[in-house]
This record gives sequence, structure tokens and C-alpha cells, in this order.
Amino acid sequence: MASATVANHPSVAARFDDSVRMRVGRAREAFLAGSTDVARDGDVSLEILSSWSRSRDLGVDPTSAALPTHQPGPLRAKRLAEAAWPILGALAEQCRDSDAWAMLLDRDCVQVSRTVGDERLVRAGEERGGGVGATFRESLVGTNGAGISAERLESFLVVGEEHFREAEHSLASVGVPLRDPFGRLVGFLVMCQRINSANHMIVPYAQNVAQSIDEQLALATDGDERALFEAFSRHSRRPSLPVIGMNEQVFVANNAAQQLLRGGEENDELRKTVLDASQGGQSRLLTVNLGSDRYRVHCRVVELSRGRFGAVASLSRVAEPRPIGGGRALPRVETDPLARAIELGLPALICGEAGSGRAHRAHSVTSVTDVDAQTATADPAEWVTRVGALAETGSVLVRDIDVLPADLRRRTLEVVREGGHWFGATAAAATAELEAEWDVVIEMRPLRDRVPEIPALVDGLLASLGADGIRCSPEVMSILIRHPWPGNIAQLRRVLASSLVRCTGPVIAIGDLPRQIADSGRRSTGEGLLARTERELYFDALRDADWNRDVAAQALGVSRATMYRRIRQFGFQLPSSR
Repeated sequence: MASATVANHPSVAARFDDSVRMRVGRAREAFLAGSTDVARDGDVSLEILSSWSRSRDLGVDPTSAALPTHQPGPLRAKRLAEAAWPILGALAEQCRDSDAWAMLLDRDCVQVSRTVGDERLVRAGEERGGGVGATFRESLVGTNGAGISAERLESFLVVGEEHFREAEHSLASVGVPLRDPFGRLVGFLVMCQRINSANHMIVPYAQNVAQSIDEQLALATDGDERALFEAFSRHSRRPSLPVIGMNEQVFVANNAAQQLLRGGEENDELRKTVLDASQGGQSRLLTVNLGSDRYRVHCRVVELSRGRFGAVASLSRVAEPRPIGGGRALPRVETDPLARAIELGLPALICGEAGSGRAHRAHSVTSVTDVDAQTATADPAEWVTRVGALAETGSVLVRDIDVLPADLRRRTLEVVREGGHWFGATAAAATAELEAEWDVVIEMRPLRDRVPEIPALVDGLLASLGADGIRCSPEVMSILIRHPWPGNIAQLRRVLASSLVRCTGPVIAIGDLPRQIADSGRRSTGEGLLARTERELYFDALRDADWNRDVAAQALGVSRATMYRRIRQFGFQLPSSR
């Protein structure tokens, strides 16, 4: 629970002192009279002064005592009030004859249940409009504990004359945010006490009560919401990846997704598309348009109660133009044969060279548990039993299944089929024997045969490494495209990871690449021997000079102008402006 925000001077306890309150009162009168020097003596915190300014600018009447009313949303009010009432009921007994009372507000600062506490003060509050429907928004009633808590989304204490309206000068009020298990703001607890009976301990007391209400909200969350939130939390560990979670009643998004989703019809369409995709009970890949960009949406199904499904979806931007035409395209299912095989429940064998991304291909489409066939030799019977147990709990991917003897491979396929979930495997090549055992065989070409895909693969790998905002310079991308990549995607990923730890800006430059990869960039098939040699000389001189143009020019014995001309001629993208 966040601690109350207070001014540096005076302390929280000192704000209840009569002399300090008197000075704050005079400062308020000066503020209302138009003075601009209110904050000079330090008795009024910047937070209170800012709230006074907002209250005045919004036209709040400092002499009014009325509490405006607004009908709270029925569903929101019902759920919050039911979860909090056991705590509020106990609080009512504790506050009897204590000059204190408490209120439960929704996130719009509208009261959603009856006031509890000292009965005399509760009745007095009801006479001026208090009770269910009373609103405590700063824009309507001026500076108060609930209003500033809503503004700052943290606990906040307002004492006596710090309130904008004279009607609240005889009390202290503290507002504390309330959150559900998803971390979403659902409302506020407000505690008030007559100033003559109050002290600074009202803040931790209110925070403890609010924490108890938060715990009740967690207990009141049904199993489906809890399962959805746990899945959402697992897939939201990388802050830069936009992730959303939803079922028919709940929608939650991490910060990255909130920045991406701005509301409107597109968001409604996205939610409907993801929910529709989840109802089949299989993970799916979708492509949707949001604004002017296209996004690949990886929908992971969350199994709920009574045969229902929710979904957790991650979004990654597709580096390709929108379709020709001005209309907004509808979401479509990605034509990925592996995704289609999973959708139909067909087992699939993914073949290709080591490092070509066979297992990554499966993980990009669905949630699977990897099992390494290389570990089966120690105790084949125990290994098969373990694979069968995993197959009963979810999808399984057997890596390098081609290393297993034929009889062990057949036993393995039998137990994973009995598990009732989708399963797949990887192999170096699709032999006739393997093809006969599998419904679907998917070939992964080596990276050297997928040169047009390298820019998109680089973007995807950088994103998977947590570097969404980093890009490669044109010179670096040219080197990566020309490299033969004997280690396939695994080698490309290692090169990018090594480059990221050297990169100090938003662009990976030549100097950030591992030396052997950068050296390969000096070879250009279209250059003659002399041009290639000169290019290598300039490249080596710049690298040895730590990319300092002047030092490299001196080492080669050429002028500064010649050095700059050759840099432009050879298309070098240097890592700094030195």
C-alpha cells in the first residue's frame, strides 16, 4: 500500500497542530484572494496548492456544503460493495462514538454503499447529501482526500483548512485506492474524522482497512478470473510486449498494450476476434489491423470452467505494408500450415537443419512442453512414462525424435496420442519411415535459403531479446543478408544478442557486430579486386581507430575530406559521429 503523500514541511503529525492549521487557513484565504506567494512559507504542500488551483479553475464554490449526487454503475457498485461489506461492518463497530466515519467509493469517486461510523456524524452527512450516490470528485467538491487520491492514484491525507471548501475544515480526510487481483483500480476507501479527535495515525489505519478490502476482493474473484489472471501474468513478464487477457466479463491489458490500444471500434473488433478464436479451444495466430499498422496476434487459450474458454494474446507489429486500398481490412487467420495442423488436431513433424528454428516455430504457434529425445537412452521405459504423463496435461514437442530406435519411437507416438492433446516432433530430415508415421510433415528451410525473410526475422529476434526499439543500420543489414549462416537462426540470434550488449544507441552499427561477422561484410561480390582492397583498408583503419574518422585518416595518410568521401562511397554506417 502506498504511503500518504505529504509536504516536506511541516511533518504529517505537525499538520494537525492548531498554529499550523491557522497559517494554512490564512494561506488559503490569500490564495482565494489571488495571491501568488502562497507556497513561499512551506506550510502548504505543492500537492495541496495544485489541488486548490484545479478546484478554483473548475469553478468549485468554496462556500458550498452540498454533496452532488450521481448514480453509480449498478454492476460495479454491487461487486465492490458486496466484497467490502464484511470489512465495513466491522469498521462500523470500531468507529462508534469515535468522531470518525468511512465511505466506499467507486473509481469515479461515487459512493456505492452507506456510510459507516459515528451515527451522529453519519446523519449529519446524509443531511447535506451524503450516502449512496454522493460524489467526491475534486472537480465537483474541491480538495479532499478522495479527490487527490484519485488524481495521484495513491493514499493521500488532507487536514482541516487544506480542504478547499469551508464545510470540510473541521475534519481530516484520507483516501486510499482499492485494486482487484488484476491490479485494476476499482474504487477508494475514504476515512474521515473530526479534526479535534484526529491525528496522523488515521493514514496507516485507513491503509490497513483498505488492504483488508483488497484481500476480500481477491477472495471474491471467481476461479475463472483467477485462472485468466495467472495466465496473463505469465505472459506479461516482458514489459515491452503488448499482452491482453479476456473472457466474456473481464478485459485486462499491460502497460504496453494500453499504449497501443486507444479505444474505439478497432479495439472492440480485436476483442471479439480474439474471443471468437478462443472458443475452439485451440491456440491461434491472427493478423489484425490497428490504426495504420498490422499486428500478428498470438492467441493462447485459457481453459475455464463449464467448458468455456478465455484467451491471453500477445501482439507484435508486422513489418509489411497494408493491403492496397483504403479500407480497413478485417482480422484474418494467418495461413500457417503448422497453425492449421494444430487447429485441426493433426500431429506434425517439423524437419530441418539444427538451428533452423524448428522448435521455435512450434512455440510461436502454441504452448508446448519440450521433451529431448537425446535423454531417452539412459532409461527408455522411464522416459516414455514421463512423456506420457506430460502428454496428459498438455501439448508436447519431442525434439530430435529421429535419434530414437524405431520401436521406441513407435511406443512414444502411442503414449502421446493417448494423452488427448496435440503433439509434434522435430527431426533433421523426413525419411520415408518418418513420413509414414506422421499426418503432417513441415519442412524448415535453412536460413541461407530464406534471404528475403532475414529483415523480418531480425526484427522478430530483436523483439524476443527485449529490444523492440533497436534496429540495424543498412550496412549491418546488408552484412546479415550476405552472410551464409551455417548455424541458421540460432546463430543469427546469438549474433544479435552479442551486438545488443555492445550497442549504445537505438541502431546496431558495424562496430557492434562480432568481428568475424563484420569482416564478412567487407566482401562484396560486385567489386573488383582493387576496389575491394581499398574498401578493406578503409574499413580496417576505421575499426582500429575505434571509428574515429580523423585518426583513421591520419593512419592512412589521406586528408579528412578524402576519408569522408570514401565513407560515403563505401556506404559505411559508423557507430558514432566521431
